[in-house]
Amino acid sequence: MGAFGVALILGLNALVGYDLLHQRDETLSRAREDSAAMALVLEHHATDSLSGVAKILAGVVEVLAVRTDAWERGDADVYALLRRQATLSPLIRAILVVSADGTLIHDTQTLEPAGIDLSDRDYLMAHRDRLVPGGADAVFVGNPVRGRTSNTWFISMSRRLEAPDGRFAGVAVAVMEPMAFRSFYQTLPLSGDAVVTLYHADGPVIARFPDHDSHIGLSAHHLPLFTTLLKQARAGTELLDSASDGPRRILSYRASAEMPVAVTVSSSRDAVLAPWWSKAMTLAVADLAGTLVLAAMTLALLREAGRRERAMADLQDSERALRDSQQRLIRDIAARHRIEAELIAAKQVSDAANRAKTQFLANMSHELRTPLNAVIGFAEALESGIFGQMSAKQTEYVGDIRKSGQHLLSLINDILDTTKIESGKYVLHQEDLPVDDLIGECLRQMGPLAVEKGVTLTAALPASLPILYADARAVRQILLNLLSNAVKFTPPGGRIVVEADRVARSLRLRVSDTGIGIPAIELEQVMEPFHQVDNSHTRRFAGTGLGLPLVKSLVEIQDGRFVLSSVLGRGTTATVLFPPSRLRNRSEPLRALTLTQPAPV
Repeated sequence: MGAFGVALILGLNALVGYDLLHQRDETLSRAREDSAAMALVLEHHATDSLSGVAKILAGVVEVLAVRTDAWERGDADVYALLRRQATLSPLIRAILVVSADGTLIHDTQTLEPAGIDLSDRDYLMAHRDRLVPGGADAVFVGNPVRGRTSNTWFISMSRRLEAPDGRFAGVAVAVMEPMAFRSFYQTLPLSGDAVVTLYHADGPVIARFPDHDSHIGLSAHHLPLFTTLLKQARAGTELLDSASDGPRRILSYRASAEMPVAVTVSSSRDAVLAPWWSKAMTLAVADLAGTLVLAAMTLALLREAGRRERAMADLQDSERALRDSQQRLIRDIAARHRIEAELIAAKQVSDAANRAKTQFLANMSHELRTPLNAVIGFAEALESGIFGQMSAKQTEYVGDIRKSGQHLLSLINDILDTTKIESGKYVLHQEDLPVDDLIGECLRQMGPLAVEKGVTLTAALPASLPILYADARAVRQILLNLLSNAVKFTPPGGRIVVEADRVARSLRLRVSDTGIGIPAIELEQVMEPFHQVDNSHTRRFAGTGLGLPLVKSLVEIQDGRFVLSSVLGRGTTATVLFPPSRLRNRSEPLRALTLTQPAPV
């Protein structure tokens, strides 16, 4: 009987120990899979981002090749063209045109280029000496360097410019912002101590999260990633001790097949196993308690066995009770194992769905935005006549292509912003904003559309407005969405008025129009995504039904309140209220801004 009790205790402990080791292996395996999937997403993001810049540079080279004024230093038309191209990618800080002797010909950051000698820059020497793999049409991606005048880090991408006779004429350079990669990595659902690093193929760090500022530009050519791993395979996952990230790290790496970059995702194995350790301690305590219980029961049985001659009947009853208890315990353990297996399977399905959603959003953002920006940019280039004069019908069709592309890009941005807000991933970049300047900028942007529609656009502001502490892009999108709706649903000859004032210490922005209005029963429904007022008149206007819901979400995430009032057939008033906590007093009053755009006669 004593041997049976000992065997039972050993078996129970062996079963618990085996289960814990199995769970530990599964936890590490799942962490490796997650790390590899994240590395794949980030490698695609880096490759797509740099490929988008390469396409923009290809368009710049083609345009410069056919322009006679391309080499006139500081030419205003070329400057305007390059500035439009620079806005097509969030990575681009500036576009430069440098002659073969290193003279700066064009700089999108200033109409009058600085008189600096760039002949020692790697992007010029690489193309001049034909050191770029892939020939004259290939792009060169430089290592991170500090700007001589700005003293900030940047990376360069360049293409060769040739004279008509094929001689080297200079380079077109896209100056890219490494912080754009770091900002993207900051939005990812990383574990607590995860480290994401983007390397140049030559070894220097391009971007990193966290600790970006202290690592950018440092060479990692001596690390195992470059000395061993990338020489063996383009992608993989290893357990390493890292000098920069710490010991016992799970490292997933991927090198781009198209661009000279590699990305790594590193997580501490101890952090990955922390939940498992917590569970292991709980199970160990339970196992110890069970062992003590079984030991006590075994001792009791042994004492009963010594007295079996005097109480055989009682001993038999105790033995049956012990066996029943053991069977229930085994059934309970088996049931718990089944439940744990089901929970682990459900969590794996949930994690896979979440990773698929993250990868889908990242891929959709670049796969849709980059080609659309290229379509819009080339349509604008064709409209400007830089490739030759077109017929009136061709000009009309190219204009339709540009407008359709801009409309589609706006719809995609609205859908992506709505998705970010719903998932809690929308990041606010807040700053002090002069409200009157921001309103004036939006009115100037919507003015041509109002003139084309035959609508009078008016803004009357008081002599002094407070400073608004908010996200400039979000507030600008709020005003543009409201003005766009007002222009769209206001018939020719109508009026649109933009007002701003202080009400009960809050800042009130109002956009009023004399348009077709919204039925009272529809006022709440139009705040729901993808809902549109469904009647024979309003259905003539295109849209996704995201404008007002997006405005409401952008206002509310900035502590504001959005109110919509309307009278069918008489017009609509949209009111945005920002609380006193977001207002700052100005040091001096600003002039009142009144902008009136008359309807065409």
